[in-house]
Amino acid sequence: MAASNTFVFMTEVLPRAIKKYGGIDADALRKAALEVDLPEGGTMLGFGVHFLGDGAMAARTTAPSPSSSQYIDDKRTWCGPRACKHREPVLPLPSSSPYAAN
Repeated sequence: MAASNTFVFMTEVLPRAIKKYGGIDADALRKAALEVDLPEGGTMLGFGVHFLGDGAMAARTTAPSPSSSQYIDDKRTWCGPRACKHREPVLPLPSSSPYAAN
Protein backbone atom coordinates (compact mmCIF):
# COMPACT_ATOMS: atom_id res chain seq x y z
CA MET A 1 0.00 0.00 0.00
CA ALA A 2 2.84 2.39 0.79
CA ALA A 3 4.34 1.88 -2.66
CA SER A 4 1.00 2.51 -4.36
CA ASN A 5 0.32 5.67 -2.35
CA THR A 6 3.85 6.94 -2.90
CA PHE A 7 3.51 6.33 -6.64
CA VAL A 8 0.31 8.42 -6.75
CA PHE A 9 2.03 11.18 -4.80
CA MET A 10 5.16 11.17 -7.00
CA THR A 11 3.34 10.94 -10.34
CA GLU A 12 0.13 12.90 -9.73
CA VAL A 13 0.49 15.28 -6.80
CA LEU A 14 4.12 16.42 -6.66
CA PRO A 15 4.57 17.30 -10.36
CA ARG A 16 1.27 19.21 -10.40
CA ALA A 17 2.16 21.11 -7.22
CA ILE A 18 5.47 22.22 -8.70
CA LYS A 19 4.24 23.04 -12.21
CA LYS A 20 0.83 24.51 -11.48
CA TYR A 21 1.21 25.91 -7.96
CA GLY A 22 4.90 26.82 -7.96
CA GLY A 23 6.30 24.69 -5.17
CA ILE A 24 5.97 22.00 -2.59
CA ASP A 25 4.61 23.92 0.36
CA ALA A 26 1.56 22.55 2.16
CA ASP A 27 -0.92 24.73 0.25
CA ALA A 28 0.47 23.76 -3.17
CA LEU A 29 0.46 20.06 -2.27
CA ARG A 30 -3.12 20.28 -0.95
CA LYS A 31 -4.39 22.02 -4.07
CA ALA A 32 -2.62 19.51 -6.31
CA ALA A 33 -3.94 16.54 -4.33
CA LEU A 34 -7.50 17.83 -4.57
CA GLU A 35 -7.22 17.73 -8.37
CA VAL A 36 -6.27 14.04 -8.51
CA ASP A 37 -9.09 12.01 -10.02
CA LEU A 38 -8.13 8.40 -10.70
CA PRO A 39 -10.91 5.90 -11.45
CA GLU A 40 -11.13 2.46 -9.88
CA GLY A 41 -8.20 0.51 -11.23
CA GLY A 42 -6.07 3.65 -11.50
CA THR A 43 -3.56 2.73 -8.78
CA MET A 44 -1.19 -0.17 -8.25
CA LEU A 45 -3.64 -1.82 -5.87
CA GLY A 46 -6.67 -1.21 -8.06
CA PHE A 47 -8.47 1.47 -6.10
CA GLY A 48 -9.22 4.98 -7.30
CA VAL A 49 -8.37 8.38 -5.83
CA HIS A 50 -10.57 11.47 -5.61
CA PHE A 51 -10.30 13.73 -2.56
CA LEU A 52 -13.05 15.83 -1.06
CA GLY A 53 -12.03 19.44 -0.54
CA ASP A 54 -14.19 20.87 2.20
CA GLY A 55 -16.35 19.90 5.13
CA ALA A 56 -16.09 17.16 7.71
CA MET A 57 -14.75 14.67 5.18
CA ALA A 58 -12.10 16.99 3.73
CA ALA A 59 -9.00 15.19 2.43
CA ARG A 60 -10.79 11.83 2.41
CA THR A 61 -10.87 9.92 -0.83
CA THR A 62 -14.27 9.08 -2.26
CA ALA A 63 -12.86 6.21 -4.30
CA PRO A 64 -11.31 3.78 -1.79
CA SER A 65 -11.56 0.06 -2.17
CA PRO A 66 -10.19 -2.72 -0.05
CA SER A 67 -7.67 -4.98 -1.68
CA SER A 68 -7.88 -8.67 -0.95
CA SER A 69 -6.08 -11.81 -1.97
CA GLN A 70 -6.30 -15.46 -1.08
CA TYR A 71 -3.93 -18.38 -1.41
CA ILE A 72 -5.81 -20.94 -3.45
CA ASP A 73 -4.01 -24.13 -4.47
CA ASP A 74 -0.77 -22.64 -3.06
CA LYS A 75 -1.00 -19.64 -5.40
CA ARG A 76 -1.78 -16.06 -4.43
CA THR A 77 -4.92 -14.92 -6.21
CA TRP A 78 -6.33 -11.37 -6.25
CA CYS A 79 -9.99 -11.28 -5.26
CA GLY A 80 -10.56 -7.53 -5.29
CA PRO A 81 -11.10 -4.76 -6.12
CA ARG A 82 -13.22 -5.46 -9.19
CA ALA A 83 -10.89 -3.67 -11.58
CA CYS A 84 -8.01 -6.08 -11.00
CA LYS A 85 -9.43 -9.25 -9.51
CA HIS A 86 -8.55 -12.61 -10.98
CA ARG A 87 -11.40 -14.56 -9.41
CA GLU A 88 -14.13 -14.49 -6.81
CA PRO A 89 -13.01 -15.15 -3.23
CA VAL A 90 -13.62 -18.57 -1.75
CA LEU A 91 -16.01 -18.12 1.19
CA PRO A 92 -16.43 -19.64 3.61
CA LEU A 93 -12.83 -20.72 3.80
CA PRO A 94 -12.30 -24.42 3.19
CA SER A 95 -11.80 -26.54 6.32
CA SER A 96 -8.19 -27.17 5.24
CA SER A 97 -7.38 -23.48 5.79
CA PRO A 98 -5.70 -22.62 9.09
CA TYR A 99 -7.93 -19.51 9.17
CA ALA A 100 -11.20 -21.41 8.79
CA ALA A 101 -13.64 -21.28 11.67
CA ASN A 102 -13.82 -24.86 12.88
